[in-house]
Amino acid sequence: MTDEEVWHDLAPDLQRELREEFAEDFTLRRGERPLIVPPAPAVTWDLAPAYAVGADRAVAQLVADVLRECTEYWESVIVHDFVHESVLYRPHRVTDAEDAGDWESVLLPNGDYLVFVAKDHSFGVVGDHVERSLCFFGVPAVAAARRLNKGVLTRTLREDIG
Repeated sequence: MTDEEVWHDLAPDLQRELREEFAEDFTLRRGERPLIVPPAPAVTWDLAPAYAVGADRAVAQLVADVLRECTEYWESVIVHDFVHESVLYRPHRVTDAEDAGDWESVLLPNGDYLVFVAKDHSFGVVGDHVERSLCFFGVPAVAAARRLNKGVLTRTLREDIG
């Protein structure tokens, strides 16, 4: 699998527009916890226990699996990390987190905020590197995360069932 099949670059003007829309729709609050105010339903898990047992790859796999469950084969989601360029991610091109190429580590917060969000903002995943948390929001993402999380994420920080 090549990076070009998984990740798609966006023009700078489109990146800026998509980031502004995201910041407005989700009340982006840099420097505050949580980073965004996710729409209900939402569940936020603590990543510290997973990192403590070396489950980084399992967390990345969970993110990949949830995003694939929430999209059709032809769909992509927007990725923001607020340090690097925003891109489109094609979930169905990644069945194994290693298929993400050099970007495997991007599937979890590794020093940057991490946001995977549907183009219509109906679901997503937000990783917060400061809080060391992972939030799944929107009906399809929360349902998929609950079903697919086989003990990888064990400590819930926040939950809003709406």
